[in-house]
Amino acid sequence: VSRSMAQTCEVWKSHVGQAYEEWKKAKATFTEDGKTLFILGREVMQDWETPYMKELAEIATSRAVEVPDGGRVLEVGFGMGICSTFIQQYPLKEHVIIEANADVFKRLQEWARTTAKCKVTPIFGYWQEVVPTLESESFDGIMFDTYPITQAEPDDSNYPFFFESYRLLRKGGRLTYYSDETEDFRPIHLQKLQEAGFTSIESKTIGVQPGPSCEYWVSQFTICPRIT
Repeated sequence: VSRSMAQTCEVWKSHVGQAYEEWKKAKATFTEDGKTLFILGREVMQDWETPYMKELAEIATSRAVEVPDGGRVLEVGFGMGICSTFIQQYPLKEHVIIEANADVFKRLQEWARTTAKCKVTPIFGYWQEVVPTLESESFDGIMFDTYPITQAEPDDSNYPFFFESYRLLRKGGRLTYYSDETEDFRPIHLQKLQEAGFTSIESKTIGVQPGPSCEYWVSQFTICPRIT
């Protein structure tokens, strides 16, 4: 683990405080219709994201499917398993999934046994601690979709992942992620991607339909990042 990433991880842990352990152990619950995932009383994911997850899965696997023996894709955050299931529709050599909530991780393990079509490697933990241990230039695609474990977590806490992604991706590999932007990248967002080393930074705007009760998204649009 690089010294800079280790320091970044310690700073992040100091911001989130006791939520570090609380989030890991918190019970994951679903609404009766199975359309919303809650952790610590907060909406973490809803099924209106399904078409969005399908788009992101296509981007995350777009280089991997060109690899003769099937490429490797890293997914950070399992959630409701929506994107994971779409990723599994593509012929891959391996699908590595990192998940930090123990309850959701159990669901991930069960999903890997019963639903997945290609090899799945589930890893329990926070990306800040797991990702630095992964080998450089070992993935053809990355899909990143995490949830802030506390309101004290800084807005820019995920920017270090851009640098780790660039390190992990093989030449031509692609990064995508759940974006909080509706039309285009914010200037600081674009700057951090460029600083990480990415040179092809594109996005596609798609329409989404969050329900009136959705607490974390209100816009009818979002972007699908396609980063190389």
